[in-house]
Amino acid sequence: MSASPPSQRTDKWLHHLRIFKTRSLATQACTRGKVTLDGQSLKPARDLKPGDVIEFVRLDLRLRLRVLGFPAQRLSASRVPEFCENLTPEEWIQKAADLRRMRELESPGTHEKAARPNKQQLRQLREWWDQES
Repeated sequence: MSASPPSQRTDKWLHHLRIFKTRSLATQACTRGKVTLDGQSLKPARDLKPGDVIEFVRLDLRLRLRVLGFPAQRLSASRVPEFCENLTPEEWIQKAADLRRMRELESPGTHEKAARPNKQQLRQLREWWDQES
């Protein structure tokens, strides 16, 4: 196995560690200022070094990771901790979970938006109607 390079592009590192599904999504996040290092936005081509601590926002969740190494290609999920250390405070994770719960309560689910009831809902309605009569 070859040794990892001394540095790697930000967008490439974020994609290889499965933070973003595609490299273009990682590039967009960097371009929009959602990825920061020491409070300053990172450009996608900025080289990361071991020990750098980056913060980024993905949906409601804000994460903080320390760079430990650089994979040569996209990793399996089980190998991700070898190349980064999660420094995200517990409050950030809790806040994102609360926001997600609130959003679920405010907006109806896809099954509730449907104009016609599905099989299970029809069965429940028939049972309810039979109980009423």
